[in-house]
Amino acid sequence: MRLVSWNCCRGRLAAKGARVKALRPDLAVVQECARPQAERGWRWFGDNPRQGVGVWAASRYEARALPCAVDVPRYAIPLQVTGARSFLLLAIWAQNDPAHPYVQAVIRAVELYRDLIAAQPTVLLGDFNSNAIWNRTRQDARDHSYLVNLLAELGLVSSYHQFYGEAPGAESKPTFYFQWNKKKPYHIDYCFIPEAWSPRLSKVRVGGYARWKAWSDHRPLVVDLADV
Repeated sequence: MRLVSWNCCRGRLAAKGARVKALRPDLAVVQECARPQAERGWRWFGDNPRQGVGVWAASRYEARALPCAVDVPRYAIPLQVTGARSFLLLAIWAQNDPAHPYVQAVIRAVELYRDLIAAQPTVLLGDFNSNAIWNRTRQDARDHSYLVNLLAELGLVSSYHQFYGEAPGAESKPTFYFQWNKKKPYHIDYCFIPEAWSPRLSKVRVGGYARWKAWSDHRPLVVDLADV
């Protein structure tokens, strides 16, 4: 199974979606994409037709949207995935919500969906707009490390960090270049998977700077899991 997350930095899904499909994902979460016109196979979520979240499922999978929790920050979209493997998918695009900015929005969503997450294998996939380098100094801060620990309590781990053995905040492969500047790299896109799936991680890669520069300030995160 191949999982892909990519913030496409706006644009029509016909063009940006073709770049995603070229990666041959089984499931993909694409942030900032426009509402589909005639494209088939996509589910789209948003209230701005020029910027939302698209979810692509290949033919052997189906991703069915579940009801969103009351007052959940946008966008943390629950979908039930069925097919060759069944699990809960939370499609993430963390926003600067006044009440729950960026990582705090993801934390709040995890808290609201805790029972759903605990009930079955779960994948969190998307643009978290977060990294441990921005942690706060207070021990009780609801920051990136707080989120990582919260997900660990639920049995979820970052596929990138499991595969490369790197600590949060010490990532060698950035997923985002601020203002397209190669000298301002950050790792803010993630794929959290059940820890029990970790032995099935066969490859994790991040798109290169030059190859994707014309398309977005983000780079796709591609996670391969060996099938059962």
